[in-house]
This record gives sequence, structure tokens and C-alpha cells, in this order.
Amino acid sequence: MDRTMCRILCSTGALIGRPNGRNYRLLKDLAGQLTCDGFEFMMYDSWYDQVDELTDYLLDLKLNVPVMHCEKKIGEAISKGTEDELETASHLFEINCQIAEKLGAKKLVIHLWDGITSDQNFDNNKRTYRHLADASAAHGLEKPANLAGWKREHQFCPVLRTCQKERISGYIYGRSNGFWR
Repeated sequence: MDRTMCRILCSTGALIGRPNGRNYRLLKDLAGQLTCDGFEFMMYDSWYDQVDELTDYLLDLKLNVPVMHCEKKIGEAISKGTEDELETASHLFEINCQIAEKLGAKKLVIHLWDGITSDQNFDNNKRTYRHLADASAAHGLEKPANLAGWKREHQFCPVLRTCQKERISGYIYGRSNGFWR
């Protein structure tokens, strides 16, 4: 196993969320209290109107952000699969790729599920993945870690398959949606 993958990253979603008003400015104090190798920046839908301010602030903090969690409504829109929803998802994904590129992230995590919708429309996720991979590559990012369908189709998720094969216990999904690789 590649030792560069053995890093402990903290999802910013574990630090900022609804209870504290999704105030990304809290990262200045909170990040300094943690001993970790870096952060996985989690984008929230309430920040789209302040992307420039947000990225400038995060860059000033000089945090190591090798991974970005794309905003979750992207996956929900893809799962629904209507033309309007896919156009919205594509637009939002582009913004997330721009943020990731500015922050220096190399990996993306996209949540291609929202429960019932994605389980019923898994083919929408598979059809859209190529577009997501191409869009991320255009920003110098690796293909998004595709976590869709983990319950139904492990072969579609090489990251999960590798974790299972190597018995890596670093896939932690819970309230904080943390993930390290």
C-alpha cells in the first residue's frame, strides 16, 4: 500500500455545521487545536454566494487541504436526473472543482446519493460519473472518489473495494462524514 495514503485528515464538516451556523471563520481557531495531517474541506450549499471570500479566507489560513468534499446537493440532483437537475449539478460541480483547485486539493469526494432517490436511480449516477471525472481532470484534480452505490455495486467504487481488500478501517461515515485515504 502506498504510504502517502496513510494520512489522518479531519473533515471540516466535523468542525463546522448547522449547530455553529456553518461559520467557516471558526476554522481559524479550531484547526489550530487539532493534530492531524490536513483537512478535507466540506462545501456547504449556503456558501455559494460567497465563494471568493471563502476561498481567500481559507488560503490565508494556510491549511493543508488535499481533499475536498463536494457539496452534497450535487449528488441529489444527479440522482434525480432531470435535465434541469443535471444542469444544476454540473454548474455546482464546476464551482466545487474551482474551489478545490484554488485550495490545492488533488482529490474530490462526491456524495452521489441521498438515500431513496439514489437507490432508485443508480443508473443516473453511473451515466454522470464520466462527466464528473472529465470536469475534475480539467482542474488538475483526480477523478472523484465515487462513493455511489456502495451498498449495491462495489465494483463501481474502486476506493471502497481497495479499503475492503486491504482491510483499511479509515472509511468513517457518520455525523461528521469524515473520510481519509
